[in-house]
This record gives sequence, C-alpha cells and structure tokens, in this order.
Amino acid sequence: MNGAGEETAAPVSEAPRRRRGRPAWRDRVEHALFAAFASGLGALAPRRAARAGGRLARLYIALSASRRRILYGNLQAAFPDLSREEIEALGRRSVASFGESMVEFLDSTRLSQADIESRVELTGVEHLRAAHDRGKGVFFLSGHFGNWEFGAIRTGLLGDPIASVVRPLDNPRLERELARRRTRFGNTLIRKKNAAREILRRLRENGLVAILIDQNVLPAEAVFVPFFGRLAATSPALALLQRKTDAAVVPSFAFPLGDGRYRVEFQEPILASEFESAGDRDAMIRAATARYMAVTEQVIRREPAAWLWIHNRWRTRPEGEK
Repeated sequence: MNGAGEETAAPVSEAPRRRRGRPAWRDRVEHALFAAFASGLGALAPRRAARAGGRLARLYIALSASRRRILYGNLQAAFPDLSREEIEALGRRSVASFGESMVEFLDSTRLSQADIESRVELTGVEHLRAAHDRGKGVFFLSGHFGNWEFGAIRTGLLGDPIASVVRPLDNPRLERELARRRTRFGNTLIRKKNAAREILRRLRENGLVAILIDQNVLPAEAVFVPFFGRLAATSPALALLQRKTDAAVVPSFAFPLGDGRYRVEFQEPILASEFESAGDRDAMIRAATARYMAVTEQVIRREPAAWLWIHNRWRTRPEGEK
C-alpha cells in the first residue's frame, strides 16, 4: 500500500440530485439550518461540541416516541437478560455515542491529517495488507458502529483511497456537505444505485471498497440471516460481489476509546473459498451473508453502546412471519 497523500477534493461517481417531488425551498431551508448548526459547532471547542451533539441526540429520542420504541425494543430483544434499568442506561449511552460521533464527523473540517491520525489508531493492519497483496481488491465489512466515518477517513490515509458505497441524501445541498467531508483526503464515493459496474472497476484495479450491510432492506432485496437471535433482512450485495470477484472481505470497525479517540480494528480476511462447501449459488450467498452478520454481531456485543440501535433493523420480516 502506498504512502498517504495531501488533502484533496476527490470525485464521486455521479452528482447528487434532488429527489423528485421535493421543493427547492425545502432544500435551501435545510441547508441554511445545517450551516447555522455547523457555525455554532465551530464556536465551541471540539470536545464541547461533541458532548453537545450527544445531548441533542438524547433530546431527540426523548421527544420521539417512535424512535424510543425502536431503541428499547431492539435492546430488550438483543439482551433479554438485562434489567430495565440496564437497558435504559445502555440506550442512553448508545444515543449519546451516536450524537457525539456524528458531530465529530460534521466538525471534522477543522481537523488536519495529523489531527485525525493522532485521534484514530489502527490495529491489525497486517490483515489489510495481506488481503491487498492478493491483488484482487478488498472489501471492507463495516457497520454503523463507533465513528464509522472517521474509520474510513483514517484508513484511507494509509495511502490507498477507499471508495465507499453510499445512499445519497434526498437534499443534494446537504449531500454535498457530507461528500466534502468524506472525500477531503482522497477517499471517493460510489452512489448505491447502479453501483456494481463502478465497484467491479475498482476491484480490477486492486482498489478498496467499503460497504455497510447492517441496516434493514426491502424484502425483494433481502436474504434473511440470524442477527441477535432474530432473522434480519440483509443485503446480499457483498456476498454476490465477493463470489464474482474473489476479493477478500476485511472486517473493519472503529471502536470508541473516549475523549474523541477511536481504534480502527482490522480482522482476518474472509475469503470466498470458505463458502464453496455450502452448496449451490444461493446457499453460498446465504452462508457468506450469515458469516458477515455474525462477525458484526460479535463486534457489537463487545461494545453494544457503539451501535446504532435507533434504526429499525428488523422491520422487514420473512414471508409468513407476523
């Protein structure tokens, strides 16, 4: 892998577009509110800004009965042995962690490359190098855990930029704000819709591609695999692409260490050959996807407050299940 380069404005695979039916005035108002919020963050010291983000996230949950039901319902189902008090404490930590990490990312424009390198340490880099040395490209298996945005930025500073597969926001003005932060140091973005061709091109060049598959998907797009004791609708895209390309899948998660610091942990590569004995194509895809989610669950169990429990991960249910 190459040495890290200078800060640069990296391209995305296509320009963001306004979602059909959204009025332009709404985009402008939302962007103005975002700009005011970002300006307010800039007036605070970084740690004070992050803590403010945690408090705002907890206020949002306090005001949103639907998100509160999702949060505590998910935690109770995942950790049935915990008391109500323990569940509530875990929920508060999870929400605050999410708020803090998002503010840290939004506030990252005032961080230099040296700042990010000092705040985010790396372990298991030998696993990433071994996967990259195969010459077939590398997929990062990650999730909405810790500060996943910082994790991608820090990993890209090793020298080879990461192409992250993303779903653009409905507001193109806000999407440009996020893209600017994600690509400051050379990383690039691939729009989720029709992404396969660009992903395959990156892998042919032995590139690095990050995909997050820890959120719910529609029934037509899903393979159902176990996740915290329940079947979860999960995208088979990563398994399909690994089967097609033989690229290694390297689990990579950004663990919070406190005080705005993180540790990105690279685990041993998962290879497509591990699933050849599963049977036919569909069985291989299911086995691979189940393995990815099992790895993700193991990571979350180590630091449960770092995962995004307010997402309705189990919203889509298998056919026939009530």
